[in-house]
Amino acid sequence: MTSDRTCLMNSRGVAILLGLVLALSACTTVQKPPVPVSAATVSGDCCQQPERYPKGLVALVEPFAPAIGKLVAAAVWRKGYLLRHEAAMAAILADMQPLDVITVNNKGRLSGHAIPGHFGHAAIYVGTERQLRQAGVWDAPEIRKYHDAIRKGAMFIEADNKGVHLSTAALALDADAIAHLRPKGLSPKRKRQAVTEFFRRVGMPFDYYFDLDTTACTFCTELVNMVLPEMRLPQRRVYGRRLILPDEMAAATLKGRTGFAFLRYVSANRDHWQVLGRQALAADLRAAWPAPQRPPHVATMASR
Repeated sequence: MTSDRTCLMNSRGVAILLGLVLALSACTTVQKPPVPVSAATVSGDCCQQPERYPKGLVALVEPFAPAIGKLVAAAVWRKGYLLRHEAAMAAILADMQPLDVITVNNKGRLSGHAIPGHFGHAAIYVGTERQLRQAGVWDAPEIRKYHDAIRKGAMFIEADNKGVHLSTAALALDADAIAHLRPKGLSPKRKRQAVTEFFRRVGMPFDYYFDLDTTACTFCTELVNMVLPEMRLPQRRVYGRRLILPDEMAAATLKGRTGFAFLRYVSANRDHWQVLGRQALAADLRAAWPAPQRPPHVATMASR
């Protein structure tokens, strides 16, 4: 958190600090009416001590959050390790169904360090042409204009510094690890509604302030919550704003506290990749949160 652009670009530590402040700061002046956060939505006292920087410092940097966010997003020193393994990519995609969600770990880019914890992002799988036809939504007005992009390989929707947009597998799975989650209990009609709702939101601007109480922009986990509120994603207030942490989303799912089912955890390094289960994901979540800062879902797993 500094106004010296040279320092920002030359010091990873300062850039990470900037990223963390922007990630815990707010986005537009358009506000929703106050929405009470129910006990069902918040699973206890979630991420402890996520406000790691002085509130005055956050307020000082806040007006520059979009500019800082773009600089952070542009800092990439390597591709995600999953992209090195074609078999891993094929294994992940082979079992994907529309509305599946992946939480993404990528420590080869600065944005992967900007959110505290293991995962820094989430993306929604919306399907191939064949899957969208099977679901009965291929000719929906919200989807028809994206036919060419889908036929060229776009199968995910995500919200990042480019706004809400379609992504190919190579973009969405540019990661070192992903957790694969699937919504439970949705009727075919509700699934059709949700898929078209995700497409309807393509083009929304990105919320560089990570604030659930804004309507003109959105961020990755907010996009999931916006379209699938019945998934009951855990929310918390950080620097006076409500947000959803990707780690907390994954940890709460492991504990059965969301509407998602955990399917698999896929992790890779330079030479190998592997499909892992609940225990491996829980261990990596624990490692990413020092004891005083663990979400309660993660802290519960640590006591096992």
